[in-house]
Amino acid sequence: MANLHNFGPFSAAATGSIAPAASEWSIGKNVPWSVSWTGEQSFDLQVSNDFPGLMELVQIERPGEGSPRFAAQHVTRHRMGMTNHLCHVCGRRTLKGDRYIFPVHSGGMVNVDGQQRFAGNVPPVHRACAKRAQQLCPHLSHAFAQPMAYPSEASVLLPRTDVVLGMEELAKALPRGLKVMFTCVRVYGPRFSKHIEQLRQEHEGL
Repeated sequence: MANLHNFGPFSAAATGSIAPAASEWSIGKNVPWSVSWTGEQSFDLQVSNDFPGLMELVQIERPGEGSPRFAAQHVTRHRMGMTNHLCHVCGRRTLKGDRYIFPVHSGGMVNVDGQQRFAGNVPPVHRACAKRAQQLCPHLSHAFAQPMAYPSEASVLLPRTDVVLGMEELAKALPRGLKVMFTCVRVYGPRFSKHIEQLRQEHEGL
């Protein structure tokens, strides 16, 4: 089993953008598709289709209503992106030949059955969308982050039932004792994970 309790919050939660006028916000251009908006702050619980036996938090879908909340992922769109390989930036499906991630600057290493594995917590992106993110996302641009092609090695999705960043107050209102899935992470294979662990260590040593 994976130990996700010490896994950090969404790296994308640190994502910001140079703030244009409210009328200039555009999903896929200067607002990532999986970001939450102020007009979407209504939540519910439902039985999970992706993780049988678990209840999952769902969020109302009104993208573009209000202002983007760059420090908060939309929990439903985020899970859709993670499970279906939908682009974090534009929301369209990524194909095998055009699917990239930023593993050095998002996610983290977790212990899975005694092995260190890389767990990604942000959906993949198209190459063109990755370039746009490099320019507009301070978290990526300040770190000179480079996208990496999605690995061919098999990966698995694991649910996160710990309270993610920004959901603390909401979690207090949930039924006591009920195990609720907030989101999920994608755990990559041992070869890719070993490579990413080395790259992350080199980056931290800079």
